[in-house]
Amino acid sequence: MDSVSQVVLGGAVAFAVAGKTSPRKALLYGSAIAVLPDLDVLIQYTDAISSVTKHRSWSHSWLVQTLIAPILALLLHRVDPVFSFKQWLLLTWLALVTHSCLDALTVYGTQLFWPFMPPPYSGGSVFIVDPLYTLPLLIGFIAVLFRPLSVLSHQLIKLGLMLSSAYLVWSLLAQSWMLSHVKIELAELGIETDRVFVMATPFNTLLWRILVIEGDVYYEGFRSIFDGERHSLFIRYDRHPDLIDKLKELPPLQRLAWFTNSAYSVEKLDKNYVATDLRMGFEPNYFFRYHIAESTEEGIKIMTAKRFVSKRDNKAGLRWVWQRIWRYKAGMRNVRDR
Repeated sequence: MDSVSQVVLGGAVAFAVAGKTSPRKALLYGSAIAVLPDLDVLIQYTDAISSVTKHRSWSHSWLVQTLIAPILALLLHRVDPVFSFKQWLLLTWLALVTHSCLDALTVYGTQLFWPFMPPPYSGGSVFIVDPLYTLPLLIGFIAVLFRPLSVLSHQLIKLGLMLSSAYLVWSLLAQSWMLSHVKIELAELGIETDRVFVMATPFNTLLWRILVIEGDVYYEGFRSIFDGERHSLFIRYDRHPDLIDKLKELPPLQRLAWFTNSAYSVEKLDKNYVATDLRMGFEPNYFFRYHIAESTEEGIKIMTAKRFVSKRDNKAGLRWVWQRIWRYKAGMRNVRDR
């Protein structure tokens, strides 16, 4: 999730633990601790795929955080004994683990159980930035930090924590409902699925993107909670299995396959072989695309993986999302090829 959300969430959970003892100190300490897991972005890796897939790994592991929390709490207690050691321990542990929990609900992927190596958990029930989640926490955070301390400011931050938590519960319920509906619809269309991903679209939990992996092809569709019993349009795309087979032994591609739970494709653009994480973005504009090899007269030349930047019209994309939430075109039950 974005840094602002992590800061205000860390402050809110710390306030819930130790706000009665020292409200502003609890808020500020919790906020500072909550950003620690994201400091792993400062680590420099040799290639772009490693940089992405090794983020949210050891620093986001619940196992590592549980081991580190007592050490950090002891140090903080010696520096500032304003809170008891038990308060410091609970404050520190909650600020860390809720950071990872919130990240795990986004589609990016979080390695909650590092160093064990199952594919990262990638919930997708909330977008990486969602104002409806962040604003209740932010209002309470500002009230405690900048307004005179009062019953109202205390109530605002507690209410913000409850509302933001309720929003996460809503997102999970909406996603579950969407998934059950989509599976029925795919069965009616005769699509045998390997994996189905249902993901929140930018800044909302009203419109959901549906990604279906079926062997050598994948399908993309969208469904709004206001579509009712209407059927979705699924457009079929080629994953280019011939290219995947040709490049499958490349370590960067193996790493990407693990990270995305095989929700990726490979294509050849001019001389470039480009691998794409299909979970993040809309067709054909994806956030994470990587140049992993190129074709030469001598054959395939392995490249150090680097981001392959494609042009995106973000304003047009957001405008389409807003319009699609409320509007539905009739006669969209069929499956189409690109």
